[in-house]
Amino acid sequence: MNWTWFHKLGSPKWFYELTSKWLPWLIGAMVIFLAVGVVWALLYIPPDYQQSYTTRILVIHVAVAGTSLAFFPLMAVAGTITLVWRMKLADMVAKNAAPLGAWFSFITLATGSLWGSVMWGTWWEWSDARLVSMLFQFFLLVGVVALRSALEDNDTAARACALLSIVGCINVVIIKYSVEWWNVLHQPSSPLSMSGESANGPEFWVPTVVMIVAVYLFFAVSLILATRNEILQRERKAAWVQELVSKA
Repeated sequence: MNWTWFHKLGSPKWFYELTSKWLPWLIGAMVIFLAVGVVWALLYIPPDYQQSYTTRILVIHVAVAGTSLAFFPLMAVAGTITLVWRMKLADMVAKNAAPLGAWFSFITLATGSLWGSVMWGTWWEWSDARLVSMLFQFFLLVGVVALRSALEDNDTAARACALLSIVGCINVVIIKYSVEWWNVLHQPSSPLSMSGESANGPEFWVPTVVMIVAVYLFFAVSLILATRNEILQRERKAAWVQELVSKA
C-alpha cells in the first residue's frame, strides 16, 4: 500500500499552503453562519411555553457544548499519530486544540449555568453527572495546557500530552451518556423533527443547526490559524518559511 499521501498530509509546508486557499472560504462561511445564527437565536426564536426566552440561551449552549466534545477525540487522534509516526503537524494540531477546547468547555459551563439559574433555580448542582463531568473536562484540558508548558523537552511534552488526551476521551463518553446512566437534572437529547412532533420543533432546531455549523466553522478557523502560527514558529529556519517572510 502506498502511504505517500499520508506522509504528505503530515507536511507542515503542505498544510500551510493548502489552508491558505481554504481560509478565505471558511472565514466567509463562518461569518455568515455566525451572523445569521446569533441574530436568529437571540432575537427571533419565539418564547417556549415552559422555558420562555431561555431557549435563546439554550441554542448557543447546545452548539458550543456539542463542539466542545470534539476536542479530546481530535487530540487523541493527533496524539496517536504523534506517538506512532512522529508527525510534527499532528503534535501542532493537538497543542493548539487544547487551549481552544478549554475555552469552549468554559463557555459551555457558563451558558449552561445561566440557563440553569432560570430553569432549575440554581447556578450549579454537584449531583448532576453531566455538569461535573463537563467541569472535569475543562480541568483536564487546562491540565494538558499546563503539562505542555511545564515540560521543556518538546518530544517529551508531546508524548505526555498525547497519552493524557487519549485518557480524556473516556470522560467524553461519560459526558455523552451521563443522562442515560444516572438520574441527572439534564434531560436526554431530543431528536430533530421538522414536523413539530418532538419536544422542540423546527422553530428551535433550525437555528440550533445553523449555530452548530457556525460554531464548528469557528472552531476550524481558530484551530487552522493557531496551527499555521505554530508552523511558522517551529519551521522558522526552513527555507520556505524564510522565503515566505521575505515576501511579506
